[in-house]
Amino acid sequence: MKIVLILLNILFLSSCASWVNPDYKPRRIEDFYVSTGVEKYLLPEIPSWVNFDQRASCFRSQNIRYFDLDALMKSYSLEYNTAIQMQAEFNAELNTFSIEHQGKKPNLKEEELMFYRVSDKISGKINFFEAPKYKRIHLIWLDEVLESEIGLKKLKKFLESSTSDKGTPVVVSFCLTKADLEKRFPDLAPKAITAEMFSIYDNSGKRTPNFTLELDKFFEASQSIYFYSQKKMTINEMLNGKITSENY
Repeated sequence: MKIVLILLNILFLSSCASWVNPDYKPRRIEDFYVSTGVEKYLLPEIPSWVNFDQRASCFRSQNIRYFDLDALMKSYSLEYNTAIQMQAEFNAELNTFSIEHQGKKPNLKEEELMFYRVSDKISGKINFFEAPKYKRIHLIWLDEVLESEIGLKKLKKFLESSTSDKGTPVVVSFCLTKADLEKRFPDLAPKAITAEMFSIYDNSGKRTPNFTLELDKFFEASQSIYFYSQKKMTINEMLNGKITSENY
């Protein structure tokens, strides 16, 4: 009788095994993950082949994850400055994640953890960009010299000039992220406004036709802001605020 039961069990297990799909793959843990809704604050990623800006004449080496600032500001009752800081710091976290995971992109769960970690950091006043408090600010357009040795030499000469000594420098780049800037110019000390800080939303959450940054939400009204470039530029579509534009 025992032998008969053993044979029946073997036949039963064999038949069950035959029902299993040989192509079956175990589901990953993130396949079961239930989102808290953070993805609604992330705009679709821009394809690399259109990640280009004509004003800056550059293809960006990194894709920026831009935020829906309107949704973010309304959901969390945030000011424009804080929402921009969150977007910028989120991209800094993405860069760190990519380096640590050999270029791997985060899954939904990892993105959400990143989002809340960034939120806690910014709430704790650990900001991506702290504007200098000096009376005179020199915004210096960096993108025009990225592919020009002559332009770069002229920029270095300007930074050592008596005109430059009148204010504190802040380099501006729509091409480079903060990580790109630190890698390419390790000896460049000034603070920087980089690609992560621009947005298609203004401070009221309204969509704009261009990527811009509202400087008056970062600098005080009592500060004098000068924008320096080697070529004559129209900057009001890119940087909004009371700015004096100069060539050097």
